[in-house]
Amino acid sequence: MGGDDQRESRSWYAEAAIRNHSNFSNMFLFAMNSNLPRGKVSILDYGGGGGQFALTCKSYLFDSDVYFVDVRDDGLLDEWKLVNRQIKFKDFPTDRTRFDYIFLNDVFEHVLDPVSVLKQLAGKLEDTGKIFIDTPKQFWIYPITKLLSKHRLYGKVLRGTVSSAHLQIWSRRAFELVVSMSDLKIEKYSEVSEYTMPSDFYLNNMRIENRVMRLAGHLFYRNAKHVAKNKILCLLSK
Repeated sequence: MGGDDQRESRSWYAEAAIRNHSNFSNMFLFAMNSNLPRGKVSILDYGGGGGQFALTCKSYLFDSDVYFVDVRDDGLLDEWKLVNRQIKFKDFPTDRTRFDYIFLNDVFEHVLDPVSVLKQLAGKLEDTGKIFIDTPKQFWIYPITKLLSKHRLYGKVLRGTVSSAHLQIWSRRAFELVVSMSDLKIEKYSEVSEYTMPSDFYLNNMRIENRVMRLAGHLFYRNAKHVAKNKILCLLSK
């Protein structure tokens, strides 16, 4: 990662880190069923980005071993290297480390072949291991804005909420189909409202300048937990 990329990543985490802290805690406790295991636990942060998730794992299970792998090996920020055991991406397919938990936090929407990824990860689980997935989900705002706005507002919504690196926005049916094709079982499934950035981040990406529209956007964001279930949380087992 070059100097510009490092600055961009740090700038993103400067705004996202506080929400990540809350979101990551919810993910971790969801995966553990709010019942922390005893003894040493091996955890993989697959597609770990900057490596912040390891801080959450260590805060709950200080004796855990947290491994990190990402398609960008240099994406792991220096500030968080000490709490991550990095496996180089090219070495991951043949690495023999086995994990009690594998976390895909906002990763599943980025992978080109979800079935192959899940099968590979399942092969790296301990016998009683679990895979946790947090990923964007389609909800009513997409079809409604597409239907009512002749694609204008729909395009803005897509620009504001979907990165060009997102290869999927999952429906429950599609998600369950991919899990089934991977020979895994869904142990726990939930749909929640979860955002990484403040409301202005999304409104600015949507290029909405009208004051009334921005006010409506802020109100929507404030009440999103009641009206917009935009994420899938799921725990899988073999």
